Amino acid sequence: MTFIVKSMNRNGRTTTDVMQADSYSQLLQRLELQEFIPLNIITVPGFLSPFIPTNSGKISNDEVIELIESIYLVIKSGLPLYQGISDLAEDVDNKRFKNMLLKIAHSINSGNSLSVAFEPYKDVIGTMMLNLIKIGEETGQLETTLKRGAEFLKRTLALKKKAKSALIYPSFAMVVVTGAMLVWIIYVLPQMTSLFNDMDIELPALTLAMMAVSEFLAEYIGYILVGLVLFIIIFKVLHKRNKIIRFRTDGLVLKIPVIKHIVSGFNIAFISEYLRLALVSGVPLFSALETLKGNINNELFQKALTEASDDVAKGHQLSTAFKRTKLFTPFMLRMMSVGESSGTLDTQLDIIANYYYEKVDYYAENIGKFIEPAILIFVGGFMGLIMIGIMGPMYDMIGKMTG
Repeated sequence: MTFIVKSMNRNGRTTTDVMQADSYSQLLQRLELQEFIPLNIITVPGFLSPFIPTNSGKISNDEVIELIESIYLVIKSGLPLYQGISDLAEDVDNKRFKNMLLKIAHSINSGNSLSVAFEPYKDVIGTMMLNLIKIGEETGQLETTLKRGAEFLKRTLALKKKAKSALIYPSFAMVVVTGAMLVWIIYVLPQMTSLFNDMDIELPALTLAMMAVSEFLAEYIGYILVGLVLFIIIFKVLHKRNKIIRFRTDGLVLKIPVIKHIVSGFNIAFISEYLRLALVSGVPLFSALETLKGNINNELFQKALTEASDDVAKGHQLSTAFKRTKLFTPFMLRMMSVGESSGTLDTQLDIIANYYYEKVDYYAENIGKFIEPAILIFVGGFMGLIMIGIMGPMYDMIGKMTG
């Protein structure tokens, strides 16, 4: 249910907020937890709720990590979970995050376990983290599991940031280079070719073709840009909703030089890190694979994990199941096989994760060096065509002027 609430805090300051609660009584309990005195409460009709802005920010990954680490410290200090999470909520500015913490605190105060309190927010903290919390409660190692989970989230978040930053540069470079080329073709080239027309010079086929392209772009560039924007929007919508399009797109990405190493390295490091965490936390391997395939965005790796999960369920070793997918690297398969033979699979998975963390980091820091030759070849080829198409007529024009 959605409510518009006007309330006053303990300092006498009045605020109006949009709040979510399962019932009117739960809303009052939450306001009491926040030490707010309700002045006016309006219940929003259900059909209008989707159109009411909540004025609440998105809960970031950094906030989730902070929450997990804080709960770990609360348990370690011996402070009651309800009190610790309530105290954390007082220092939070993000209203959505604050409301989530207060609901969790209220659920725990009502006698529910931490995993049950987190269940409505599994989309925020992730299914993997929720499963780790459940395992920690069942084994009596919640403190240790939370610490490992926070470390896992921090490492994967750092890896995501590095992978994204690495992919931004080549995209930006290609846009800038393409933009510069379009400006040259649309505005500079016509001025040069107009001189040839004035001098009545016979133009070669390449120059005529360049002039035709220039005229076409000059006349239809607006339509082309609008069409490009529409194509991107439609593609994004279809990519989000259609699994086949995502699968084909992810497959093409894994064939692009340099980029494929970043994407593949990120996914392998993520998979290895989680499987290691699951093993040391006592999560069954099959359950870990089932959870993993729902937390991997790349459709090819998701399909590979589904196939591996089925093979593990049939009794195959993990390295054999991964090998059958023909997606994972020989280094990863070799290290996993050694770990399974020696009983040190968690250690080998840690080595694999660290290796690919460093690999992604290397490509993120040096991607400019890798793509510079491609950009130079691209620009050089374009400028070569320009020179060939322009210099010939230019010599003819000079000859006429001197003759």
